[in-house]
Amino acid sequence: MSHDESREERRAQKRREEVAKLRRLESEAVRLGTKVHKKDRLWAAFNLTRAWGEAKAAGLRKEDFQDEIQSRLQRPHGSRQEFRLSNWILKRGEDPTTQPGLVKEYETKTTPQKALEPYLVGISVAAEHCGADADDWKLAMARDLSIWPRLSGAADVVSPDERPSETLAVLLNALCVRLAKDNRLEQTFAAIRAMNCHWDMDEERLSHSRHAPMQRIESPIFPINEDCLHFGEMFPFPSIPLIRVPYVTGDAVFNLALANGHDPRAGTRMEAGEPRYEGIPGEVVWFREIRLCIVPGDRGGFVSALETRPHMEVRIQGETGVAGRYPVFRSALIDIADGSHYGPPDLGPSIQTRDGQTWAIEMALWPGKLRHALAGKIRPAFPFSSELYFDPDPIQTPGVAGFEPWYLSYTPATPPYLRHWLTQEWRRENEEAVCPWSRDNCERGAHGDRWDRNVPPIHELNFPGFSHATWIECCLHNGLIEEALQASIDRLKDQTTRLQADWHDARERHSNALLRRWSTETEQEGHQ
Repeated sequence: MSHDESREERRAQKRREEVAKLRRLESEAVRLGTKVHKKDRLWAAFNLTRAWGEAKAAGLRKEDFQDEIQSRLQRPHGSRQEFRLSNWILKRGEDPTTQPGLVKEYETKTTPQKALEPYLVGISVAAEHCGADADDWKLAMARDLSIWPRLSGAADVVSPDERPSETLAVLLNALCVRLAKDNRLEQTFAAIRAMNCHWDMDEERLSHSRHAPMQRIESPIFPINEDCLHFGEMFPFPSIPLIRVPYVTGDAVFNLALANGHDPRAGTRMEAGEPRYEGIPGEVVWFREIRLCIVPGDRGGFVSALETRPHMEVRIQGETGVAGRYPVFRSALIDIADGSHYGPPDLGPSIQTRDGQTWAIEMALWPGKLRHALAGKIRPAFPFSSELYFDPDPIQTPGVAGFEPWYLSYTPATPPYLRHWLTQEWRRENEEAVCPWSRDNCERGAHGDRWDRNVPPIHELNFPGFSHATWIECCLHNGLIEEALQASIDRLKDQTTRLQADWHDARERHSNALLRRWSTETEQEGHQ
């Protein structure tokens, strides 16, 4: 079975597993009378409100909608003789994903009501009328319910106080929604999809391609959370790093060669580079970088999501003048199992020293024994996957290895995922997680003098405990995260505009050339 076939089978398997969980949820809603509370209640009502809005736009009458829901409900509910939609939906413009105060506002209100079954049935009716897959619409609601992880047997991930992570999820989503709308991101995405493009993850560079390498998916979190997107086939969703989590470390031996201005005709960068050092001792640390990104939602619009991607750093020892700690450029091309390099030799891994020099780097001796933070906790997803891999979805499928270590994965930026990634320490031996938004990291960088801008006292934050979530919350207040995400959007829009202009010019040029050729041929035939 090829990788593409395996990837499609993995997606299909995830779909089957989620539908099975949904059937269990529907069964419990009828058999046990499952109720939804607090934010879950508003989330269910928000999804039903949205579904009804789309069904209404498609021509469904309110009376017919209510009657159809009533006829399908299986669980008795007192003396109810009719289903009143007004008791189950939100007011116009109310959105719990961008309005954190709604939960408190509805605390003492009896509507929207709490029984889960009518929400599931109502969403099904609306989806069917719109010609959509009802399971897709119901899963879009169910995945973000606090009871969803329990259905897969996952460990309880709900903290005693859910409000901080719920509020952070609302803030991140509101920021992404606003930036997408203000920047008309849907136009940029449409322009990219209309062209054959390739996105270089390391250089953040969009370029034309003779092929069609980008995965043709609308959203990486709908209808499933994608966990097998190759970095060479990714779509350029605007993103910024939130945290880097170390999970594999080991001692290694490196070869280095100066690669400034490398001419590919002279051989590989390792062969042609001078000076060249061989057998330099050091250490390697493999991270998983968790990023905030803006992606299309399930039925239009944009939402926040979390992207995970590989990130590698090396510590070079010895007296070479290159000693130090460096991130590895194009580290996704290195196989974590044996240190071998994938891809063209002239585009192999490299590091950049503080004086701006670029050095090609290769593993002369890969660690015979890697120290894995998740040892014994990872189950390979396929026969060719390794226990050294990373589990890309620790909430829905904890402990299940990713497709390949250099593949990207995506999940919603919902409270369970934010709690998991941002409130743990993630220490691995002498390696700690790296949060670029921590006060120390910001003060060492270009934003030190702006870090305190508009930041409330730490003890008044949602996360006052100096966790990674604390620093991210602070940088939402001081605007640094917004500026970084806006800069990511600006870079993408600028490149898209230039490529689109080049494409328009080229297609006009070629079309006109073809017309001239035909005209010349016609004239020549007329003179014969």
